[in-house]
Amino acid sequence: MTIGTMAMLLGVFGVPIALLWSGHKLRRRSRLWYHAWWGALAGHLTALIIGVIAAMLPPEEWAASDRLRGLFGLWSFLLLPIVGALAGWTRIRTRAR
Repeated sequence: MTIGTMAMLLGVFGVPIALLWSGHKLRRRSRLWYHAWWGALAGHLTALIIGVIAAMLPPEEWAASDRLRGLFGLWSFLLLPIVGALAGWTRIRTRAR
């Protein structure tokens, strides 16, 4: 199992479990947590769309050195929810000032 496959599995199975756990009693949590959670959810949904599009490319277009397809198809599931959570976290930090 490669590192990219492990990242994809963590993104496909680990991120939804983490979102379910962190979304429990979301209304009682802080605004920072609330916006970070919604950002992570938006990032995860975006990663699902990007991953499906990358997976639908015909195999004739694949190459061993194709790094963009690996980034979009494997790593986006793990990285985009983190980016979304950070974006939600910074949104509340910049609005508070």
